Amino acid sequence: MQRHSADGQPYRADIDGLRAIAVLAVVFYHANSAWLPGGFVGVDIFFVISGFLISGIIFTRVDRGTFSLLDFYRRRVQRIAPAMFVVIACTLALAWWLLLPRDVVNVARSALLSVASLANVYFWQLRGGYFDSDARELPLLHLWSLGVEEQFYMLWPLVLLAVGRRWKSHAFLICCAIAALTSFVLGDVLFWWDPSFVYFLLPTRAGELLSGAIVASLVLTGQLAIPSTIRAALAPAAVAAIGASLAIFNDSTVFPGVRALLPTLGTAALLAVGSQPAGSFITRLLSARPLVAIGLISYSVYLWHWPLMAFYRYGYGEPTTAAQWGLPALALALGALSYAVVERPTRALRLSPLRTIGLGYVAPAATIAIAASIVLYGPRLGMPTNDARLPVIAALRDETRPAFAFDYVCQQERLSTGDLSDPRCVVGPRSGDEPRVLLWGDSNAAHYIGVIGKAAERAGFAFRNAEISACPPLFSDPAAFVAPVRYRECRDSLMAVQRATRRYPVVLLGASWTDYDRRSNTFLPTMFDTIDRLLEQGAFVVLLGKIPVIPNFDRRCSVKQLTFPFLKCGAEQVRLDGQVQRVNDALRSFAAGHERLAYFDMTRYLCSDGWCRANSPDGEPLYYDPGHLSMPASWRLGAEIQDKYGMPPPFAAAAAAARSGAQARAAVPKSGRERN
Repeated sequence: MQRHSADGQPYRADIDGLRAIAVLAVVFYHANSAWLPGGFVGVDIFFVISGFLISGIIFTRVDRGTFSLLDFYRRRVQRIAPAMFVVIACTLALAWWLLLPRDVVNVARSALLSVASLANVYFWQLRGGYFDSDARELPLLHLWSLGVEEQFYMLWPLVLLAVGRRWKSHAFLICCAIAALTSFVLGDVLFWWDPSFVYFLLPTRAGELLSGAIVASLVLTGQLAIPSTIRAALAPAAVAAIGASLAIFNDSTVFPGVRALLPTLGTAALLAVGSQPAGSFITRLLSARPLVAIGLISYSVYLWHWPLMAFYRYGYGEPTTAAQWGLPALALALGALSYAVVERPTRALRLSPLRTIGLGYVAPAATIAIAASIVLYGPRLGMPTNDARLPVIAALRDETRPAFAFDYVCQQERLSTGDLSDPRCVVGPRSGDEPRVLLWGDSNAAHYIGVIGKAAERAGFAFRNAEISACPPLFSDPAAFVAPVRYRECRDSLMAVQRATRRYPVVLLGASWTDYDRRSNTFLPTMFDTIDRLLEQGAFVVLLGKIPVIPNFDRRCSVKQLTFPFLKCGAEQVRLDGQVQRVNDALRSFAAGHERLAYFDMTRYLCSDGWCRANSPDGEPLYYDPGHLSMPASWRLGAEIQDKYGMPPPFAAAAAAARSGAQARAAVPKSGRERN
């Protein structure tokens, strides 16, 4: 006798196997993205499965005349709410205990919006991206996907009730297909306007859910009869499409958009093949017991895995090798426990729709909302907050402020010609005229401002700074070297700076050279071509080397260790990263072979015998994050360099070139090329 699910539909083990593939892809991607660069498409697989299963249930009941909105939402509450509320409550409690006050507030806000099925809207409004490094420490970020689903299922049943039995018609299927394609295309179009909107919100995700619905309609109406020869080819092709998505896509891919069609169509094809009486050998593989067992607990595993990893990263940084395996294992264990203790018992309850919604959703949602509101608004209402960490946090914030937090640092997402004449962007002794020195680059140029500023004070020159976030200083098209979301702003900004460079006899170039080199091995030759063109313009150029990267550095570690167990801060030293050394050596070698070109490297001041640290000998933090100096530290280091070592030759050469003009190379000493 054929098994049926709790919703009365025929049970398909292969769908649980497909769920297992999806959740394992997501979990291992989050543990270490290098293992599976496109593992995030596991969520897209879930969306297609959800559209197939839930739409199938609605289609059947609408056709029979037994569909009830109240009963539908009762089933959704029983399926989704209990485990989700347990995870939200545990996460909020852990956040209150472990996180710093400002971060607890962010968790409380996300909890409040999550219980209202608006987590995706909240994370979109944060204006950060899903792939941003800071996002990896947001414990409830993963609930954005539940927000998308629940918003879809607030609207979709109403559409189907209006359509009625016409869901079987070709016209309905055509409309669904057009809507789905529009959703995918919209993702590509809107990505350049707001990539977070595209990733988190329903309009650009609906196509995946609708694709599942289309397959469900074809299956239920008997319009999907796939010959065995076609099934034999279609199933492996579908697996290949999903596998290619997991292996080829990465956090730089324009996604979802049209590219999401690859995993979507692959999943839809597997659902279609599995619906045939004989299925395929892929269907049988997906029905294997180990996969089915993981598929059954996949929802709870998904709920638990992300808070575990977010809390770990918040306290300890990127997972060690042991943690990369241990955290997924713990997520599987908690998922199995949650499935046994929460999911199965609550699904078995047979209460009226109103009681189910009241007890299963309204009551726990109200409880969490009250707890979150106390965190958010308690201090404003006079409730005591005896957090002894607050003064320490305030002092630490002042010590480690980043470059972009200062008015004189002109680091922008997009630079305009107006920014290139803004008097606030000039640092050093001013004569009233436009400075003869330009500092150009990205955030890695900005964090040099204090070091250069101290040299400028000593040598008597001023400089203008113009930094474009995540954008290298090039005269050519940056498309191959920047994230797609940054391309247009980067390109337009570079055009503005390129026109302005002719005004400056001296140009200082700083950037996260290693990041751009990692994207394409053509970066260094392209950058060297830009330098040649600056030299042809008559400029004297100083290359600023990449500073050492300190993995897992956390400027707030000293405060976090008051609540995080086994957390140690400040004592670790790290070897100079091999890629940083290689790229800096390439810069140094290039500078050594050119007149009017100098090279300055901070590693000689931050490292000793190849070992580097993010704190000064007396324990003061020098960094803002693993790859950037803080601005106060940049000024302190600049003063220390001047006092202990004197004026660095590259800056002395730059000062001479600024005074005499770029054409007077005779005034520039040959010692201007630092060889450290």
